[in-house]
Amino acid sequence: MSIHESADAEVAARWWAARLDLPIGRFQRPTLKKHNPKTVRRNVGGTYHGCLVITVPNSSELYWRVEGMIARLFRISGGASR
Repeated sequence: MSIHESADAEVAARWWAARLDLPIGRFQRPTLKKHNPKTVRRNVGGTYHGCLVITVPNSSELYWRVEGMIARLFRISGGASR
Protein backbone atom coordinates (compact mmCIF):
# COMPACT_ATOMS: atom_id res chain seq x y z
CA MET A 1 0.00 0.00 0.00
CA SER A 2 1.19 3.49 -0.77
CA ILE A 3 -0.22 6.19 1.49
CA HIS A 4 0.47 9.78 2.53
CA GLU A 5 2.47 10.11 5.74
CA SER A 6 -0.27 12.27 7.26
CA ALA A 7 -2.85 9.46 6.91
CA ASP A 8 -3.38 6.53 9.28
CA ALA A 9 -1.68 3.61 7.53
CA GLU A 10 -2.89 1.01 10.07
CA VAL A 11 -6.54 1.99 9.61
CA ALA A 12 -6.11 1.98 5.82
CA ALA A 13 -4.50 -1.48 5.87
CA ARG A 14 -7.38 -2.86 7.92
CA TRP A 15 -9.84 -1.24 5.47
CA TRP A 16 -8.14 -2.89 2.46
CA ALA A 17 -7.89 -6.24 4.27
CA ALA A 18 -11.61 -6.19 5.07
CA ARG A 19 -12.60 -5.20 1.51
CA LEU A 20 -10.42 -7.91 -0.03
CA ASP A 21 -11.17 -10.54 2.64
CA LEU A 22 -7.45 -11.02 3.28
CA PRO A 23 -5.59 -11.43 6.56
CA ILE A 24 -3.72 -8.28 7.55
CA GLY A 25 -0.52 -10.36 7.63
CA ARG A 26 -0.59 -10.58 3.81
CA PHE A 27 0.17 -6.87 3.55
CA GLN A 28 3.72 -5.60 3.41
CA ARG A 29 4.89 -2.49 5.22
CA PRO A 30 3.27 0.57 3.58
CA THR A 31 5.24 3.03 1.49
CA LEU A 32 4.76 6.48 2.99
CA LYS A 33 4.53 9.41 0.59
CA LYS A 34 6.16 12.59 1.87
CA HIS A 35 3.90 15.58 2.37
CA ASN A 36 4.22 18.35 -0.21
CA PRO A 37 2.56 21.52 1.13
CA LYS A 38 2.26 22.98 -2.39
CA THR A 39 -0.03 20.17 -3.54
CA VAL A 40 -3.77 20.58 -3.03
CA ARG A 41 -5.00 17.07 -2.27
CA ARG A 42 -8.61 16.11 -2.83
CA ASN A 43 -8.23 12.59 -1.44
CA VAL A 44 -8.29 13.40 2.27
CA GLY A 45 -10.37 12.51 5.29
CA GLY A 46 -12.11 9.32 6.25
CA THR A 47 -12.58 8.15 2.68
CA TYR A 48 -8.84 8.14 1.91
CA HIS A 49 -7.31 4.66 2.18
CA GLY A 50 -4.14 5.03 0.18
CA CYS A 51 -3.38 3.18 -3.02
CA LEU A 52 -3.22 -0.60 -3.06
CA VAL A 53 -0.07 -1.99 -4.68
CA ILE A 54 -0.18 -5.57 -5.95
CA THR A 55 3.14 -7.37 -6.34
CA VAL A 56 3.30 -10.52 -8.49
CA PRO A 57 6.74 -12.10 -8.04
CA ASN A 58 8.39 -14.49 -10.50
CA SER A 59 5.44 -15.16 -12.78
CA SER A 60 4.76 -13.22 -15.94
CA GLU A 61 1.69 -15.38 -16.66
CA LEU A 62 0.16 -14.61 -13.27
CA TYR A 63 1.09 -10.93 -13.67
CA TRP A 64 -0.83 -10.71 -16.97
CA ARG A 65 -3.82 -12.55 -15.47
CA VAL A 66 -3.95 -10.07 -12.57
CA GLU A 67 -3.55 -7.12 -14.94
CA GLY A 68 -6.39 -8.47 -17.09
CA MET A 69 -8.66 -8.82 -14.05
CA ILE A 70 -7.93 -5.25 -12.99
CA ALA A 71 -8.57 -3.95 -16.51
CA ARG A 72 -11.90 -5.80 -16.58
CA LEU A 73 -12.91 -4.36 -13.20
CA PHE A 74 -11.97 -0.91 -14.46
CA ARG A 75 -14.17 -1.35 -17.56
CA ILE A 76 -17.09 -2.71 -15.51
CA SER A 77 -16.90 0.21 -13.08
CA GLY A 78 -17.00 2.75 -15.91
CA GLY A 79 -13.40 3.86 -15.54
CA ALA A 80 -12.07 6.64 -13.40
CA SER A 81 -14.59 8.89 -11.68
CA ARG A 82 -13.73 12.53 -11.10
